[in-house]
Amino acid sequence: MVGHAECEGGRSAPAPASQCSAGHRSGRLGGVDRGLSAFLVASTRDGTEVARVDDPPRPMVAGMRKQRRLAKSVTRKVKGSNNRRQAVARLGRHHAWVANVRRHFLHQVTTELVKTHDRLVLENLNTAGMLSNRCLARAISDAGWAEFARILSYKQAWRGGSIVVADRWFPSSQIGSCCGDRNTELTLADRTFTCTNGHRLDRDHNAAVNLAAWGEQHHNTQARAPEARAPVINVRRREGAGPHIRVGETSPSDAETNTYTALV
Repeated sequence: MVGHAECEGGRSAPAPASQCSAGHRSGRLGGVDRGLSAFLVASTRDGTEVARVDDPPRPMVAGMRKQRRLAKSVTRKVKGSNNRRQAVARLGRHHAWVANVRRHFLHQVTTELVKTHDRLVLENLNTAGMLSNRCLARAISDAGWAEFARILSYKQAWRGGSIVVADRWFPSSQIGSCCGDRNTELTLADRTFTCTNGHRLDRDHNAAVNLAAWGEQHHNTQARAPEARAPVINVRRREGAGPHIRVGETSPSDAETNTYTALV
């Protein structure tokens, strides 16, 4: 059973249903596939699934009805009036709650991954280009893929780990991890990959295995995701000068916190 972790503003967000083994940092490299159906699936090259998060909070979608109501309330108030200022403040608090729930969730997932893996492989996703798809833009924004890559990068740097970035054109979802066959006709609606020999595997799990295999072959690839919009923080600073923490980031000591105490 998955518990709920308290968030800012008195509301709660579901803790991620990750299946990672907390407390054990593996030297093996793990491939991490991000998606919309399952937020994250991580696997080793031999096909062992080490993490899966199927039910992210999706705070923007969950709070869309309230956001529309608050936005309408703003437009109905007289400009410059005290009532309008109060309505704008209520809308701002709602946006802050959405951001806090998403950030809390991303910190939980990334902390668990860096605790259990020395090396992780991510796809070089063109998130900015994907947002031009009006059918998927809201879901992609709510998932926070680019923010996930950024947080994972600086936390891995804190712990001395590395992020391997797979080539943007690497077809991780179209290649069978057990046979090497490629299915170029695979669509987003297809949730399983079927090889020519009849072997079937979950689409996201198959992509994670392929990413892990790619990472072992290209382990000298750059150690940060290009979509992560901030540089990796270098924690080796002169004595007395700690890392500069940005808004929404945790400190190196926070990375040691067991964020899964909320699971019951």
